[in-house]
Amino acid sequence: MRFLAVVNPEASRAEEALNELAAWFGENCDVTFVTTTSQHELKETLLHQAPSADRIVIGGGDGTISNALPELLKLDKPLAVLPLGTANDLARSLGLPQEILAAARVALRGRAHKVDVGVVNGRPFLNVASVGIAAKVSQAQSKQLKRTWRILSYLIGLLRVAREARPFYVELVLDGAPAWSGAVYQVSVGNGRYHGGGLSVGEHAAVDDGRLNVYVVLPGTFWQLLACITHLKFGFPKPDVLHRQSARHVRLRTSRPRSVNADGEIVTKTPAEFTLLPKRLTVMVPQSLPADHRGLVGIE
Repeated sequence: MRFLAVVNPEASRAEEALNELAAWFGENCDVTFVTTTSQHELKETLLHQAPSADRIVIGGGDGTISNALPELLKLDKPLAVLPLGTANDLARSLGLPQEILAAARVALRGRAHKVDVGVVNGRPFLNVASVGIAAKVSQAQSKQLKRTWRILSYLIGLLRVAREARPFYVELVLDGAPAWSGAVYQVSVGNGRYHGGGLSVGEHAAVDDGRLNVYVVLPGTFWQLLACITHLKFGFPKPDVLHRQSARHVRLRTSRPRSVNADGEIVTKTPAEFTLLPKRLTVMVPQSLPADHRGLVGIE
């Protein structure tokens, strides 16, 4: 079996692991090992080198995986993920180990499993697409903040942005039926279970459940917004300003165009239409998942 391993060397955990990964893959499989530092290089590598590979391995954060996703869907080959980023929410949904060589072993010896792909205005995503506070958090984060604080960088950015947040008007339609109209701080539409370094989109959300899980944060005090974060992260009591639903098709309109953040990248603006491609991407997952794992439902 031939592998193509593509690693983003600028991912927050890549520098310390790059040489070790290159050596390990070279010793354990037939691999072409490539580093790419831009979205263009990533696309060109997949376009020219992936067709001759049997399995694609991508090392980086959720943004790196998201940038590769359009090409991965065209290739229709199994994807293995090396969690080298800050949040690594897709890896979390897939039950992958955070230790890099353990994740590399899953890339070679794990089992294939099909997961859903979300689409917003024609752009595919795997974790979550959001309008509101989350979009501003991504814009506010710096590489230095991510490298210094790692997974806490998102929460730090979220608290900073929440202090200055202003509500905006939204109309939300789920599966063709009006579901909400009024002022909100954030609307998040999840394909996977996690975003923002482990915030849970829905109590029963999974990346292979055939549903889009939606949560809305209504206007409230800073402390109510903080309570939303602690509920989404740790499962603490749910505040009244947080509402959750699920659907297969979501339409979202705002009073003026607003940025849509998908998997950590600004990809489009509202109005936004969210759809689902069920079981569209094959990924490698561990042979056995932790007993308490909840990111996958269609696997034993």
